[in-house]
Amino acid sequence: MQHLGRRRSVNGNKAIKGIVFSLVLGLGGGTFHAAAQGADAEVAYVESVRGRVVASDREAAPMPLDMLDIIGDRTRLDLPAKSELRICHHRMGKILKLQGPLRASVSASGVTTENGKTIDATSETCAAPVISTFQGGFVTRSAGLTTAKVPLRPNIKVVDRGASPIRKITLWDDMHRPLAASFARNMGRPVLEQDKSYLLVVERHDGDELKMILQASGANQAGPLIVVVR
Repeated sequence: MQHLGRRRSVNGNKAIKGIVFSLVLGLGGGTFHAAAQGADAEVAYVESVRGRVVASDREAAPMPLDMLDIIGDRTRLDLPAKSELRICHHRMGKILKLQGPLRASVSASGVTTENGKTIDATSETCAAPVISTFQGGFVTRSAGLTTAKVPLRPNIKVVDRGASPIRKITLWDDMHRPLAASFARNMGRPVLEQDKSYLLVVERHDGDELKMILQASGANQAGPLIVVVR
């Protein structure tokens, strides 16, 4: 895969400015294997949403939630009537189901409604995140790339938290060919082949690139892959 990583480099060196990977991988039975700096700030992600559910915190303006969005500690949720939200809570390793009308707060310990009632988790287990942090530097030909083991039909989302917006997301196979994988709203579900490796490339408008290797296998019981770009 080294030659594949070289193919997409620009001018030999690419600056990467504060990129964070949040790899939400299935770890069997929802076991929590977090561990990296900043892991405590991200406590859940959206497994599915129906209707308009709005999240807000002290640092960001209220915004509607979408599938595979990451939920931070002490996020407030507003669910109008007939809406439904299913989240994977990292510490619990379980799915929590919320139905509107409801106002609630998400923390590292669970979900609490505005009247102080704790939302019980369902019996469904879910994947917890493994977080790797890259503070910057240069990608060179000899630089190692982050590798994620994914199933043959992975759910992938790229979350844009950087100053420069994402321009393009491409998935390349080991023959230097781009896959016909659609990433509408920065989400995609490509069809991969057994025991093959692929290169995920996220290009930003400022010319920076994020690259990571995906190793596909039917034996990988992985949940969604969430890549957060800062």
